[in-house]
Amino acid sequence: MIIFFLIIATPAETQTTELSTLSYQMFDQLAQVYSSGGTAPGLVAQMNNALGLIEEARVKRVQGDTATATQLENQARALITQLTPQVSAAQQEAAQNSTSREELVSVEAALMIGISTVAFYGSLIVWRWYEKEKLFERKIVAEGSKD
Repeated sequence: MIIFFLIIATPAETQTTELSTLSYQMFDQLAQVYSSGGTAPGLVAQMNNALGLIEEARVKRVQGDTATATQLENQARALITQLTPQVSAAQQEAAQNSTSREELVSVEAALMIGISTVAFYGSLIVWRWYEKEKLFERKIVAEGSKD
């Protein structure tokens, strides 16, 4: 005998789940800022505040205080909505800085390769000149010893 259970989410649970999903998306965007080499400690702190509000709303909802829970969830949603453009701006700034650093490293690498190549060929020319001078000295010494 198979029994099927249908779990129906209440609107309050759906709202809390939606807030959790929204906060995860925001933290993912903040993680992208950090992975690009940027920093946003203020935004992270504000997102942590929003998560605190969401968690507090869950506790209030479990305790049966739905009015306070709804108010806390609305505060969290407003905070997350307020942070969205700031996080997007931080992402763009981090991406631009990352591109600038990559370009700088590429230019430095090309410059180092160029300097190394010039140094190598310059050293090779000096070495060949030195060997030629040594050869002339040997010829002079050899001709002088024949006489």
